[in-house]
Amino acid sequence: MDTGSPLHRTAWSGTLRVLPVLAALLIPRGLIPPGLSAQTEVPPLWRMALGGAVISPPAVQAGAAVVLMDSGNLKALSVLGTTLWTYSAQGRVTPYLSRSSEGISYISRTNGLFIAVNRVGRELWRRDLGAPLSGPVVLGWDGRIFAPVGNRIFCLTISGRLLWQRNLGAAIALTPIPDHDGGIMLVLANAVLLRIGPFGQTRTLYLSAVPRVIAPMGPSGEGGRVLIFYHNGGVEFTDFRSPDFDRGPLPLPRLEGSPLAAATRGLRVALMLEDGRLLELQGLNGETLWSADSQIRPETGEQPALLYDERGVYVLSTSGASGFTADGRLIWQLNIKGAASVPSFGDDGILYSGGEDWILYAFKLEDRVRHLPQSVYGPQPEGDYGIGTPPPSSWSGNPMRWEESLVQRQLETIKQDLTEGRVASQEPEYIAYLMEIAGAGQNPDLSHYSPLVSMKYRVASLELLARIGSRELVPFLARIFREDPDPVVKRSAALAIGAIGADKDGAALQAFYDIVASPGFREEQVMSAVIVATSTLCHYSGPPLSDTGIRILSNLNSPNRPNYIRNLAKQELENLGK
Repeated sequence: MDTGSPLHRTAWSGTLRVLPVLAALLIPRGLIPPGLSAQTEVPPLWRMALGGAVISPPAVQAGAAVVLMDSGNLKALSVLGTTLWTYSAQGRVTPYLSRSSEGISYISRTNGLFIAVNRVGRELWRRDLGAPLSGPVVLGWDGRIFAPVGNRIFCLTISGRLLWQRNLGAAIALTPIPDHDGGIMLVLANAVLLRIGPFGQTRTLYLSAVPRVIAPMGPSGEGGRVLIFYHNGGVEFTDFRSPDFDRGPLPLPRLEGSPLAAATRGLRVALMLEDGRLLELQGLNGETLWSADSQIRPETGEQPALLYDERGVYVLSTSGASGFTADGRLIWQLNIKGAASVPSFGDDGILYSGGEDWILYAFKLEDRVRHLPQSVYGPQPEGDYGIGTPPPSSWSGNPMRWEESLVQRQLETIKQDLTEGRVASQEPEYIAYLMEIAGAGQNPDLSHYSPLVSMKYRVASLELLARIGSRELVPFLARIFREDPDPVVKRSAALAIGAIGADKDGAALQAFYDIVASPGFREEQVMSAVIVATSTLCHYSGPPLSDTGIRILSNLNSPNRPNYIRNLAKQELENLGK
């Protein structure tokens, strides 16, 4: 690697400053040779020509760095710098890129087309939102997508179906960020702070002015608390969980400077000031716990990003990056010149940044790796909404709940609300009801099979669950597929899983394999549904599910299967190989 080339000298200043005590622990062996001073030239781990300028921080997840370029191309590179795939949006794109735990990348064209691309670079779907994204999307715990567009918020499923939308009544001043309860917080241009839950429930707080930064706090599932930072250094606190939160926020000690960015971990807040200082605050009272200097300087005018996790606090900016311990000690500092966007720091200790020279650079800065609970795709979500095991619906105690006309009318109501994108706060109730209907295939008071509800309504309820689209529903649907004796219901459960497009633990695909591989299984309608669902899941996830998926499709392509099933399985195997 020619780190002394003109290109390297022009585009990058790879100067790394490291505390000597921590250097041997945190910097890869060979980066700082024994006896060398704490300041040295750091060559990139690798660099790769992109063919365009990076316009958004790289999305680092699922063993890859995905970058969005001004050309409209989306490119994925491995941690070793190998190009994995390139996707073209075939048009101009907004500078916002988000990536889910399934490895799905979400981007928006400037004409309002919102696009989902899977982890192997295939377009999954696109939806016209009427206008381009006005900020990055936030991803909910079950894969739902909160997309800001102008003065509206759209809530979509993993497969792009609209669950609900909110007209906010004013433009968004501070784009949505997670609220630690599976919802979002944002600020409008009219100085209104909104907390919007996963089912569209909204709480409103009127502020004295539009703040510079907000910092939602709390452990997962215990959110609702937020620090509000103003341009003049003023700080306020509010707790949306409090019954009297709407009386106004509580003032806290003023800062000695103007804030730029914040990140939280539990009830601690890391805060960046314009003068380059990094602070940690105790979130409930605003007390400053420590202060340190970073590479940010007021004359640069740049907007940094902060990352706060169990390893420490990281300052990321176009001029470089700094790593600090949780108690404020500097670990390393990297100075960069010529960055086109704010870099990203991965869980593997690698920093990725795109240069104005159209090259992506990767720097290995730490050997420490985050050890997060994993699913078959990647890190598990922070929490869940509980909709996979909801409490009984309001109909559960009604002795007439199985009466055909009542079931038909209720299913039609749910279908209409789903069609018009107005499920919102009714979602938990609708899910509970649909699960009760879908699972009403066995009367526990009888020793033999006796459906409580007509098969056609059970099928209809499974189809509606698929349209709601939460990945928390997949275990229930997999159980229906395994246990229900009716092949039509089995078929519908399989298709519902495929339509949702997620199988975070691989349990559904394992259920498919166990059924189709069992001796004597001959239900062609179930086989065909398994082929469709398996292919869809593999297209959504890419490699994590492909091994089991290929085993299922290969089994159904064997000589002892009916010709129709063999041809269908063969076609999907060929599609997976493209």
